Amino acid sequence: MITQKSLVLFALCLMCGSGCTAVNNQESLPSPKQNPVYDPPAFVTEEDVEEVDWDRQAAAFQTDTSSGWTGNEKKVAIIGPELKTNQIEKWLWHFWGIDKGQLSLAGYHERSKEISPVFSEGVWSSNGIGGGKINGADASLPAHVTLPKAGKWTKLVYIDGQLFDTLVVEVNA
Repeated sequence: MITQKSLVLFALCLMCGSGCTAVNNQESLPSPKQNPVYDPPAFVTEEDVEEVDWDRQAAAFQTDTSSGWTGNEKKVAIIGPELKTNQIEKWLWHFWGIDKGQLSLAGYHERSKEISPVFSEGVWSSNGIGGGKINGADASLPAHVTLPKAGKWTKLVYIDGQLFDTLVVEVNA
């Protein structure tokens, strides 16, 4: 006859064995966050980076409906804190001239030439922008963002795989 003690021991062995297997499988798979320099979307091109005006940094501005914007007026702007190395921040992205589409963000470091996802989840694209008019913009999207090193970065902003704008920012340590 099987005792309660035997069942408990058997259940613990199953849980421990299956838990170890899952951890080992997860550790063997590289995540985009661990190795962000690989596999940016095909629509991110060298030509897009070559077109960046590194002297035109995203600027602070205000509109009739809101203040605290950083970006390119009447194109793309964010409301959120300054970005620091490897710190996740929540930004509310705003878009003018477009009201829907899939947002993709690629960060490009001026000196190291490193390319990295901007979304903190280590992905290149979000589900999409929308939400209707807010703060005078045509569309918006909240997102958690991060970049891996200090220095000057451009955020290449794509909507449905087409370059929409660039935001040049300084990321501090």
